[in-house]
Amino acid sequence: MRLALLLLLQLPLLAGWHRFAEDGTLKMLYDGRMGPQAVLSGGKVHIAWRGERGLPRVRSFDLATATFSDPVAPLDGLGIAIDAARFERDHHYAPVIWAGADRRLHIAFGFHRTPGLHLVTDAPADISRWSRLPEISHSISYPQVHRIDGGRTLVYFRESGHLGSWTYRITADGGRTWHGPEEAVIDLDAPPQEGPMAGHAGSYHSTRVGSDGRTLHVAFSWKVEDPVASERYGRVLHDYTRRHNLYYVRTDLLTGEVFNAAGRRLPRPVNFGLAQRKCVVWDTEGRTASVGAAIELGADGEPRFLLPVSGDTPYASKFYFVRREDGEWLREPLAATGHPFNSGRLARHADGSFSAYLVGGDGEAAEAGEMNRYGWGERVERWVSGPGGREWRRSGDATPVDGLRYQNLKFVRDQRGMPVDGLLLVYGWRGDGSGTGFLFDGLP
Repeated sequence: MRLALLLLLQLPLLAGWHRFAEDGTLKMLYDGRMGPQAVLSGGKVHIAWRGERGLPRVRSFDLATATFSDPVAPLDGLGIAIDAARFERDHHYAPVIWAGADRRLHIAFGFHRTPGLHLVTDAPADISRWSRLPEISHSISYPQVHRIDGGRTLVYFRESGHLGSWTYRITADGGRTWHGPEEAVIDLDAPPQEGPMAGHAGSYHSTRVGSDGRTLHVAFSWKVEDPVASERYGRVLHDYTRRHNLYYVRTDLLTGEVFNAAGRRLPRPVNFGLAQRKCVVWDTEGRTASVGAAIELGADGEPRFLLPVSGDTPYASKFYFVRREDGEWLREPLAATGHPFNSGRLARHADGSFSAYLVGGDGEAAEAGEMNRYGWGERVERWVSGPGGREWRRSGDATPVDGLRYQNLKFVRDQRGMPVDGLLLVYGWRGDGSGTGFLFDGLP
């Protein structure tokens, strides 16, 4: 293993890519259901990842000098007792990181139906010293953190287990106190349970906050909790391939009201029957849609999506760009990819065109162990569109190093929580070995 790592470190990187870690475990960088895992603040990119033994690590990259700080273990010296075995085996415990209105950095981790831990730096944009803050909520899975209007911070998450509801908490005082709505945004198995699947309907979500700082855009898929045979594929699918369809709602964070894409106000929480009737973007007809859709907003503030969906098998998939025109959802196929968990990111440019960064290649064809369990591809590809997201074409290969398996592309976020096009994370590995994290510094 050590020899393989030394050989890897000697391989040349594609221009713009920098290695930030070689100690990554499964979900070193999490998929689109959690984030961010890097934030730009004080002229530095601060990266958080799931490192050796599953424990959180943080490192800073100075954009002016193109140099990294030493890695930091935020828990060191705080005297906080943890379940080390749980951190090592539970990939959901991966960290998220963000900058508060005062530029102090926050890191939160240890979430899987738990309160987790929330730490903050003692000084702005300085990762050397950390202190503990109160818990965000009593039960959190898949936290997604955003800056919203008034300099406040919002954390969107699932409460409880697979059939739990999805809601959010907001802080206006740097994380000392949190408040949220009484009713969840989405709870698919909430009454009335319409149809035979409604009582066992879970969901997985990805989010984006609008430039107004008050609109929360939510894309989600339906998780079939019961191990029932797929009519399309003729067998009982693996747990993470029993995820289907693309749905969308948006929430006005000032009023708490929830709306569908057509602007119709919906009761909260949105349950399975309501989602089926009023929120469907794409009925995949039994095809697998495992990973959360990447969301980007057009100049009109309306959402566009990028996600992989399976085809002839539950695994072999294709990425699709999804947009709405004249009240109808349109889909354009992009790259083929080997697994419906392979991730992609979406960015809009000033001229109205879009870029898609995605994990492409053959990838895996069936479940495998450890690092390979949740999909991979051999390449990082960039695709670009014409104005409005039409006429897509592949614009190049952005793979950091040939010969690795790659997963979970993530944009760096700025202090306002917005994705920064040109600053990108991904991780890769050989066989079933440790993950190597890469940062792309493509800023002009």
